[in-house]
Amino acid sequence: MTSVQEASYQGFRGKRLALVESMLHSVFYDEIAAARRHGLRVHLLIKDREWYAADEKAWQGHPLTQVDELTFADTHSAEAVRRALTDAHGRPRVDGITTFSDYHTEVAAQVAEELGLPGPGATAIATANHKPSLRAALGDSRYNIPYALVTHPGELAGAAARIGYPMVLKPPHEAISYGVVRVDDPAELAAAYDQVAAIRHSLRGQPRPGHVLMERYVDAPEVSVESLTVEGRTHVYGITAKYLCPPPTFLEAAHSFPAALGPGVRAEVEQAVAEVLELIGYRQGPCHTEVKITAQGPKIVEVNPRLPAGCLTTMVRDVCGSNPHLDAKLLAVGGRPALPTGRRHGGAAVVMLYPPPGPAVLDAVDGVADAERLPGVTVSLFARPGEHLWHRIDNSGRVGLVYATADTAQAALDTATGAAALVRIKVASDEAALPPDAAGPAFPAIDDTDGSRQPR
Repeated sequence: MTSVQEASYQGFRGKRLALVESMLHSVFYDEIAAARRHGLRVHLLIKDREWYAADEKAWQGHPLTQVDELTFADTHSAEAVRRALTDAHGRPRVDGITTFSDYHTEVAAQVAEELGLPGPGATAIATANHKPSLRAALGDSRYNIPYALVTHPGELAGAAARIGYPMVLKPPHEAISYGVVRVDDPAELAAAYDQVAAIRHSLRGQPRPGHVLMERYVDAPEVSVESLTVEGRTHVYGITAKYLCPPPTFLEAAHSFPAALGPGVRAEVEQAVAEVLELIGYRQGPCHTEVKITAQGPKIVEVNPRLPAGCLTTMVRDVCGSNPHLDAKLLAVGGRPALPTGRRHGGAAVVMLYPPPGPAVLDAVDGVADAERLPGVTVSLFARPGEHLWHRIDNSGRVGLVYATADTAQAALDTATGAAALVRIKVASDEAALPPDAAGPAFPAIDDTDGSRQPR
């Protein structure tokens, strides 16, 4: 961290930030504590503790209980959040409000706007989060992908004919690749549509209408752009290389940072992200934008107006010296963070640890000590022996991850991959864990509030 960055964080002193919910990753908890050490007072709003802890005992020692004020409120409701953050005269009791949870960015942005607090713009967030709205906003932009929103089965055949195969079906309003499926030919289409249309609630319980977004599959390397927008101008921390598991899933297998791109390609990708965020009116805040690099130029996959998980911010911090978590919080309370400088030192990578497919009980995770003997390696586990694992087809199915730093991104990826090979996940079958509606390897709308995905 530079002296300029350290000086900017003096802007936390005397400020109070409302956080609406949290993501289930220890880095998000740790960075709340880091902001408080810089003088920020944090008011956390959550709907219930069950999302974060399996029982009352686990909740008592949870890092989220260490904030300055904790309020239980209906965080799906802008009115309830506004009531929790205003005094008897309707005046805000905080200097800013934000969230890094996909499921609450719209509520946070709306309340910030209504209270006259710094914010990204409610319309911009709604456009980014509702994937068909983003596609519509992009229109005939060279960065767009052919798409169709299917609201009932009668539209399916016509939409497929317009888009062509292969294609991707996904819920219009979801995250962590939940419900995303690739369809290669007409024989697969109806079953895939039924699977995705059956998702009637988000992973956080918000109702969904069962619509399905269809997009042409883009067979090209994928990266993500980690950025910070200040006063409508987007500044890029860096670009992350993304490695996916083999089809038919879209699970993230690994990331490395910074991505090995030529200067021309890197500039083109950064320009694409800046143009798209300006187009939707994104005023301020962090963004994690997924981009395919094709022979015809960058194609926007998704715009996620929040901080990413999966150790991506840790890679930015270790390689660039910037702290996206502190920068985003400072911006939310009206401060001015030091802008990304483009500095790079070394590289970092992360490899995800997934259990075998199917419901299971975690017996043990062996080899962690062996993996951490490799230089620059740390292993984080998200589950404990004895916990039930439901292997949904999304990124929440991870049991843990292996993180590594090295002189280059490729060296870090090689090290993390080698370390991950030393880690052995042992499970026992758990057929009793099958939910009543799980007829096969689809996307059962199960509830994940048993705490089995919270990091330790």
